[in-house]
Amino acid sequence: MGLGAGVAVADGYLLTCAHVINAILRRDKLASAEPTSQEMRQVRVSFPGVGSEHHTVELAGWLPPRAEGRQWWEGDLALLKVEFPAPAVRPPAIKETSGHRLFTWYAHGAPRSLVDVVVQASMGPWYILDPGAAPLDIQPGHSGAPLWDREHGCVTGMVVSAEPDNRRSYAIRASEMLKMLATAGLMPTAGARASDRRDEAHRHELIEILDGLSDKKLRRCARRFSRDLRLPWNPSTREELVDSAIELPRGVPALLHTLTAYQDVKCRFQEAATKLRPLRILTPGEYEELSELLGQDAYPELREAARRAVPHLALTDSAATDVAALIENLEDRESELGVVPPLIQVIEEVAAARLAHGNGLRDWSDRVVSHLNLAQGALTQCRWSARSRASVGTPEPVLRVWLWPEQAADAFHYVIRLYDGLGNLMGTWAGGDAPRSRSELCADLSEAVDHLDQYEDAAGVEFLLEEGFFGLEVDQLPTRAGTLGTRPVGLDRPVVLRGQNAPRLGPWRARWERRQHPTAGPYVASDQEAANRTLTIRRDIACVIACCPPEQQARTLALCRLLGVPVVLWHRDAHGPDALEVLRPVVREDWQRGLREEVRRHRAEALNDPSHMGSHLALLWEDPSWTPSRPRLSNPTR
Repeated sequence: MGLGAGVAVADGYLLTCAHVINAILRRDKLASAEPTSQEMRQVRVSFPGVGSEHHTVELAGWLPPRAEGRQWWEGDLALLKVEFPAPAVRPPAIKETSGHRLFTWYAHGAPRSLVDVVVQASMGPWYILDPGAAPLDIQPGHSGAPLWDREHGCVTGMVVSAEPDNRRSYAIRASEMLKMLATAGLMPTAGARASDRRDEAHRHELIEILDGLSDKKLRRCARRFSRDLRLPWNPSTREELVDSAIELPRGVPALLHTLTAYQDVKCRFQEAATKLRPLRILTPGEYEELSELLGQDAYPELREAARRAVPHLALTDSAATDVAALIENLEDRESELGVVPPLIQVIEEVAAARLAHGNGLRDWSDRVVSHLNLAQGALTQCRWSARSRASVGTPEPVLRVWLWPEQAADAFHYVIRLYDGLGNLMGTWAGGDAPRSRSELCADLSEAVDHLDQYEDAAGVEFLLEEGFFGLEVDQLPTRAGTLGTRPVGLDRPVVLRGQNAPRLGPWRARWERRQHPTAGPYVASDQEAANRTLTIRRDIACVIACCPPEQQARTLALCRLLGVPVVLWHRDAHGPDALEVLRPVVREDWQRGLREEVRRHRAEALNDPSHMGSHLALLWEDPSWTPSRPRLSNPTR
């Protein structure tokens, strides 16, 4: 029966806990006397992953635990010399890292025994570990098991003990392990040999590509490679450099980074390395920068972005909330040549969702895409798609006014509803069954606007009208302003129009998404028939400036709605070249983000001046992404 585990630390050497040796020899756990050669004949080790054979060992180093109160200090290490079943066992890298979410295994090393832990604090030569997300705990048999940091691809400590009354455990740091190896005159080695003929052929191809570097350049690359990966040694040959790059999780991207000054060799090496799977795409520096930009609590955000950008990605609700594991999952997913890798797609999704705060992530993507030699056009396409998806939903509170004017009098039926940023209904003002006067409408509108203005940011006010009533000057409706009397509702906040029903939902959504495309400029409709031909053919037009003659205005607007155009701007009292001259400056290059506010600004400039063009601007802004939390709220009826 196994009493503990060990870590391969150098060719022919294992490191385990001294108390594990004491347990095998049936000595006191804290016995400090070094076991004799005769006693060590009772100790056997096995390598379950490569067979059931047991091997004898020799004691090569002894640093027993020293009791100090109820704590163990300075030690609990035993260095064993043993014949490895080569080439199946290769020592991993050992180093200190800044990783906080780490992993370890039971003594038998079965994959189902994987346990994740969180570094709660450092205490001298020890790590204090708290349980991670997995239901498994560190138990007897874990002593001597490696503490694995998969973000950096190394052993960063060794499990020593667990508290008997709770789930807290302890590990000895990598620096203490390295001290013992140095005392014994050993240094950890690294290297990986290909496991089958195809991998061996790829390995030889990579080695031959490095023949293009002189010995001096090779040494320079090896030093940079070791520095970037924080290795305690420098590969001295092309074979060692390639083997290290293959073995370490971020070895290949790190090596490609060192080859930046030698573009011909880098391009050939990068093309050959794509035959290795799985293959990380980020260098250690790029990964650490990404982790910092995402932040500590980014898992839910990253997971949701992955669902949107990579819909076929398998994510179970019971998966550990581990950012590192999710990033590695995305890195491991193959992508076609010239296509933005899934990881970059997801990061662009996160950046788009963060709106103005996503520039740091976008700058990071630019640098990674550059070193991957991807076309910038591919990233541009990925980026506007992410921004389009990010615009889906209602990110800001909004006031919606369903309005049914009476044909013969200045009277209205209406329902006013306030929604928060999650689409939840926060308040309702209804006019009732009987028609209400303009003053009654404005009184309820004033009260609703007061509630809307309690939010720090808001999308504004949307009037939902039936076709034929889009010419109403609803942005000029007066609302209470305290001692100032009244102010037009469109003076201090964006006011836009929407239809009460959405015909042809598919084209409507397609045009709305394509409004973020760099080529999606506005279309000027000066004639209804010409607009009919153009809009029927061009399915990418999302914004129309309507300058048709007055008798064509209503039909042109109906045409735009029929064909799913979500944004239309027009002047209620002007048409033709004069109207275009007035409207064109309003629709700026960034109209997708700023048009509603630009229209509000022009309305504000027209205060007390009915001849100013801002008094007559009408903007249809039909965002098809809004879905209320309860579907029955979407279309009130009279």
